[in-house]
Amino acid sequence: MSAGKTPSRQGHPASYDIASLKDRPDLSDRHNTVGGSAWPEFMLHDPVALAHWGAILAYFPELQLTVMMQGKIAAVINAVALRFGGKDSDLPDRGVDWGVQQSVLDHEAGNAPNALLGLQVVVDKAHRGKGLSHLAVEEMIALARSKGFGHVLLPVRPNGKADFPLIPMDEYLTWRRADGRAFDPWLRVHERLGGRVVGICHQSMIIPGTVEEWSEWTGQQFPGTGQYIVPGALCPIEVDVAANKGVYTEPNVWVVHDV
Repeated sequence: MSAGKTPSRQGHPASYDIASLKDRPDLSDRHNTVGGSAWPEFMLHDPVALAHWGAILAYFPELQLTVMMQGKIAAVINAVALRFGGKDSDLPDRGVDWGVQQSVLDHEAGNAPNALLGLQVVVDKAHRGKGLSHLAVEEMIALARSKGFGHVLLPVRPNGKADFPLIPMDEYLTWRRADGRAFDPWLRVHERLGGRVVGICHQSMIIPGTVEEWSEWTGQQFPGTGQYIVPGALCPIEVDVAANKGVYTEPNVWVVHDV
């Protein structure tokens, strides 16, 4: 466990501790609860992530970090290690699903990893607005550095994009504030820390389900075939009533931090 300080929004320092699940396996249940708390229900049904999550926790417990403040979980960080070619062009159109699969394949094949891939950062509701997202990225970079890795690869889910589901991600990325910074708050965090936006992974996560399952996940009805906007989605889902299938293909943004 390591300890440090991060400035709160009011500028007062707040103490925190960092623990990995390797060192604190007793935190696993609470870690996973906080980790799933920020996402709409359908995001918890990515078949690739579900199929590999047990292996990720078993293979990379030292890369699953918990930020503790006053004895309570303030944020969680989930990451994996993999072998990366080193060029921006080596990053595929798949993001999260690729990283999850590749990390497990590399580990089982004995391929020495040279990059950290961040899967998610979730700040507990009670601790938002305290600079913890900024801190979490810094901790990921520090973790990669401690492992001797050259890169932190992030299929970033821009947290403001869900408010504009009909805007293509390519266009959304061009939006800037009056001060010239990225419009999206999560991308601004990475921008301030030197992260490079290198492209879009248009098929970062693919989540299929029956029409009934999508109704259960969203509380909405899907009476006909077509595109539907659902809360929390970055783009519409595609529903085919005749095939009894709905598919959500989430685009993310590749951000690279060179360590």
